[in-house]
Amino acid sequence: MATDPEVIDAVLGGDVERYAELVSRYQLAAWKLAYSFVGNFEDAKELSQNGFAKAYQHLRTFRRRAKFSTWLYRIIVNECKDFFKRTARRPRTVSLSPDPDAEDPVVFDVADPSGDPSDTMANLELARQLQAAINALSGNQRAAFVLHHVDGLSLDEVSEIMCCRVGTVKAHLFRACQQLRARLGPSVRWEATT
Repeated sequence: MATDPEVIDAVLGGDVERYAELVSRYQLAAWKLAYSFVGNFEDAKELSQNGFAKAYQHLRTFRRRAKFSTWLYRIIVNECKDFFKRTARRPRTVSLSPDPDAEDPVVFDVADPSGDPSDTMANLELARQLQAAINALSGNQRAAFVLHHVDGLSLDEVSEIMCCRVGTVKAHLFRACQQLRARLGPSVRWEATT
């Protein structure tokens, strides 16, 4: 499989159909990121597609110091911010892998695969509580939390995507975790991470 820089070189060299490799590689992650902001399947699909289109249009300006995925995520975050400016809506939900057909998508799969079936309802309720708590975070806190703790990006990558200093990302994460602890209380066991 070709690396991102190899694909980008091929696209810039005239083999534009190779851009589909990048779309295929990052489509799900891009959609999840957009969905975490807008909470709507169709809007997230459109915003992530717009992000890919914008990335393609500006591929020549891509600086090789960053990873393509980081650059793409920044574009998608900006698309989401523009979306909220246009529609004056607030984000409603955050989801890792929502089922677009479900009325109430679950944010996190908290089920223990080794647990017994009687735990299923408790795990589903915990997932709903977690979804509501993340939903209540401010936009910057939600973005930092989702990018770092859900998508697993490093603090430097989150900083680059959010166009702010690492210290600012840490502050957003600290405040987000404080609010989540306050909202979720004893229902969630917290481990120190960052």
